[in-house]
Amino acid sequence: MNAAKCIEAEAISKRYGEIRALEGVDIHAAAGEITGLIGPDGAGKSSFMRIVLGLLESDGGELKLFGETPERGRRGGIGYMPEVFSLYTDLTVEENMRFSFRIHGGRPAEYTARSERLYTFNRLSDFKAARAGTLSGGMKQKLALSCALMQEPRLLVLDEPTTGVDPLSRREFWRMLSELKREGIGILVSTPYMEEALQCDRIYLMNEGRILNAGAPRELIDGFDGRIIEFEDSELAPQDLRRELAAAWSGRPVYLSGRSVHLVLPAAAGDAAADLPTRSSGTSREIEPDLEDIFLAGILR
Repeated sequence: MNAAKCIEAEAISKRYGEIRALEGVDIHAAAGEITGLIGPDGAGKSSFMRIVLGLLESDGGELKLFGETPERGRRGGIGYMPEVFSLYTDLTVEENMRFSFRIHGGRPAEYTARSERLYTFNRLSDFKAARAGTLSGGMKQKLALSCALMQEPRLLVLDEPTTGVDPLSRREFWRMLSELKREGIGILVSTPYMEEALQCDRIYLMNEGRILNAGAPRELIDGFDGRIIEFEDSELAPQDLRRELAAAWSGRPVYLSGRSVHLVLPAAAGDAAADLPTRSSGTSREIEPDLEDIFLAGILR
């Protein structure tokens, strides 16, 4: 239903000269859901977000926000958190919160109730007097998210919000996103972390301006139409092993995965692992795919 949709983007395209940033992408995001954009630098994630925010005009396609076509350059009901911390480092936590409230047109009589609710949410009440520049990476991200929430948006757009943040702070940040989701806020987030992608309700795997695959993370894993063979060799460096396998299996996706090398074979390859020759120092086994396998297989096919 349109009433539940925050974003309906159809055939969105964008070029920067000869560079194709987006080519005919369809992306939908719903209220009360976390929608993830997954892909490497240059995949088109930030370009799409800027189009949603009205900071960039698309070259083609149709965009609707909350069921309506937005006016050019005008957006309402959207909170934005860029990848780079962009609040005032010389202001305190409280001053940044109050400033964000005022620039979004908040009425002074409402500030106390709204800020206290956010302090309970972000657990920064003990740091009201601390300058933003002195906060840890995780605390800065909590503050930035809280400032984006000051206008009580219906949609949050978060551009790689946990990049460079320690694992514990990342986990705490995603706890906060889960709370916002339960409140019915739509969340569009980009992330390079596959474990974070698993926490999204729907993800779009992107590369070079195109959508490789889309769906619920578990559905993408269960619907993978290939078999993953994992190779290890005690005498060969992973990079050398990858080169050997790529030469032997020309045309099939072969890529590094930690200290192992993964080969993607067709689903109908039979008892694939048993039939693959290995060196005396090597081993091979068939494994269950994860999101990283699905993403890399999609890029390399």
